[in-house]
Amino acid sequence: MLLYAGARFCSATNSTRAVSLSISSVGSRIETQLADSRLRILIVGAGIAGATLASLLRRRGEPPALIERASEAADAGYMLGIAPLGGRVLNGLGLADEYNRVSLPVSNYEMYSHSGQLLQRASLATLVEQFGSWRGIERGVLLSMLRRTAGRIEYEATIVSQTETGQAVEVTFHDSSHCTFDVVVAADGIHSSVRKSLLQPGEVEEFDTGWGGFVAWSASDDQDTETYRELWAPGWGIGLYPTPERIGIFFAGRHVAIKDRDANDVAAEMETELPTGVFLETLRERDRSAGGFYWQMHDFRAKVWWRGRTVLLGDAATAFLPTAGIVASAAMDSAAALADELSRADSDHLSYALELYEKRQRRRVERMQTNSRRLSRLMFVNGNATAWARNQLLRFYTTKMLVRDISKVMRGD
Repeated sequence: MLLYAGARFCSATNSTRAVSLSISSVGSRIETQLADSRLRILIVGAGIAGATLASLLRRRGEPPALIERASEAADAGYMLGIAPLGGRVLNGLGLADEYNRVSLPVSNYEMYSHSGQLLQRASLATLVEQFGSWRGIERGVLLSMLRRTAGRIEYEATIVSQTETGQAVEVTFHDSSHCTFDVVVAADGIHSSVRKSLLQPGEVEEFDTGWGGFVAWSASDDQDTETYRELWAPGWGIGLYPTPERIGIFFAGRHVAIKDRDANDVAAEMETELPTGVFLETLRERDRSAGGFYWQMHDFRAKVWWRGRTVLLGDAATAFLPTAGIVASAAMDSAAALADELSRADSDHLSYALELYEKRQRRRVERMQTNSRRLSRLMFVNGNATAWARNQLLRFYTTKMLVRDISKVMRGD
């Protein structure tokens, strides 16, 4: 049954279910949302990148349609460090006060050897003064803030197919309803299904560290909550990242050795290797009931960011390792650039807007990704000799050098 006639429409197939679909289909609900829209924008993925883009577009008077394959109750995962690049976007959304209430400042970074010896302690004071604060937050808390300002989200919704017609993109959803859009934004993560359908295998580059790790949580009693701490040993490592009320723990090792194991078994084994101190105490006090979110330490880089009327955003375009603490901030920064270009575009010249977006962001984002890859080579080492050489090198890596390197990332140099 045709729900809406015209050059742009949403419809539901299977006439025997026409009444039901007209009320409850993804397509019909989206059509209601976009009935008065100047541009018909579909965002696929309501993670950090997609929810940020939707919020920014709504604020500019360009409300999009937003779908998410997971359920609304899905586990939001892990902890995040938000750099000033991300904080600036939250300022623009009017969320600064709430963000400051539900996050913690990150003032220092410490790195330890496997024996517990402090190798490096760096203050972020100069960077905070220059660019703004770094803050620790739970991913679920940040997502809740962004999704609340993003508008309606269609959860447990996926795309079955999409077809470019030259003037629009025809999208069919999992319930057989379909809509026509001016532009489709793929913000569906590191393993983006939209990217896989848009690009050829040779147009996507993967970087694999060979490591992976689990996320767990522990109480933050009696800890310095403004300091990030990491300990990296040959073949394994652990990091402690404070958020309000609890500490995020990331304990890692070689992917092939731990990927199929129980998180608590891996943690218990690591406890026998850790020196007495804050890392051991925090790991022992972890919440064992929730299992552990597993994070494979690899990334992807798309060599093409847009084609036709489909554009990639966030991890779908350039996925990050968490080593530089810039994952969410880079996605939010790119969402701000794309929102800016789309809000000034018209349907007949969208390719120009997407070209400008890529020119603004791709070089900047790839430099940040390269930095995260370089840091991973220092952290994720497997041999004793390599770990010893790394530890010696870090003794000469001064806070001044750290400030210089991060400043380049902040400025996009």
